[in-house]
Amino acid sequence: METPSLQDRFEVRGDDGNVYGPETAETIRRWHAEHRLEAQSEIRRVGETEWRPLSAFEQLKIPSSKPTPNPIPVPTEAPGVILWYCIYNVLTAVMYLGLVALLWWAQSGVVEFDSPEEEMEVTILAWVFLVIGLPLAIFHLVCCFMTHRRWHWVLGFFSIGIGMTGCCLPFCIPLLIFWLKPETKAWLGRNQSQ
Repeated sequence: METPSLQDRFEVRGDDGNVYGPETAETIRRWHAEHRLEAQSEIRRVGETEWRPLSAFEQLKIPSSKPTPNPIPVPTEAPGVILWYCIYNVLTAVMYLGLVALLWWAQSGVVEFDSPEEEMEVTILAWVFLVIGLPLAIFHLVCCFMTHRRWHWVLGFFSIGIGMTGCCLPFCIPLLIFWLKPETKAWLGRNQSQ
């Protein structure tokens, strides 16, 4: 077996700034196949001073860029997760509105309290749920009706995340798994570059 001359060998400048080699063209192609080198990685022939991108050397047959993956086709119908997402948002909004209504009903004087401290606790809780629960209920209702916008995938991710902080966790985990699927992203237009 013949040893390749230094003319047929290459040096590679690594991301760390160190120079590796000399290496054969076969080794360079193998490193590229192993993703140790990219098409834009800098190399030079032994004896040359100019660093060039790996793709500039025609004898190595390295394309200048990675092939673009085929985008997932946009489904003609909404994925099933969209229906479950709408149901989740409606039920969550109803839960928040129900808690607000229950606490305001309790603090309105209909319920007899054992002590003034207990009454003050319910009043504070009613105000907290009014300030936090009402906006969250509105947020979930709005999310329910915006299910075919490009940016809605992120909004839905946030909506599901809010549910994961409370009693909806067992329902939110499978919902999140299906929300992250490529079909859902494609239907919401998330796999298209703009």
